[in-house]
Amino acid sequence: MPALYTHIHATLSQPTWFYLSASPYNLHPFLHPFIHSTYPPGPILLRDASWMDLSGFLAGLTQGTQAYKRNRMQRLHRMLPKRKVVCVGDSTQSDPEAYADIYRLFGGGWVRRIFIRKVTGIAGMDESKNAPKRFEKAFEGVPSGVWTVFEDPAELYEAVDGLVK
Repeated sequence: MPALYTHIHATLSQPTWFYLSASPYNLHPFLHPFIHSTYPPGPILLRDASWMDLSGFLAGLTQGTQAYKRNRMQRLHRMLPKRKVVCVGDSTQSDPEAYADIYRLFGGGWVRRIFIRKVTGIAGMDESKNAPKRFEKAFEGVPSGVWTVFEDPAELYEAVDGLVK
């Protein structure tokens, strides 16, 4: 994945990066060095889960991953409505559903492409997470040319190159 991100970064002339994760913010000290030594720089958006803010803590415990990511993406859209975004996620949680929701909400004027890495080889992972029917259902109403499910990041280089044409 680092090589793909480097390719995206170079091809799209150093775009702004946001790393959106449903992980709790107290993992930031561990995630920050890894992300910024391996991927292009950008803010890491993590889930609020603090005992100091009870409403944030409760929301962190009760809001599902799909709703959390959709909410954060809506906030990004309010801040950057004229920017174009490329969503990169994976099949382990709710990235396909969350990013498809955002596409349906804001359309291709904001979301240019959605790339979902099909994660394999994880012990105990529910294989239905990688079923073609799951992706077809998640991306219902989203043009097929907008979303791509991939296993090898090299599969996306041509699609990334097409974003500048």
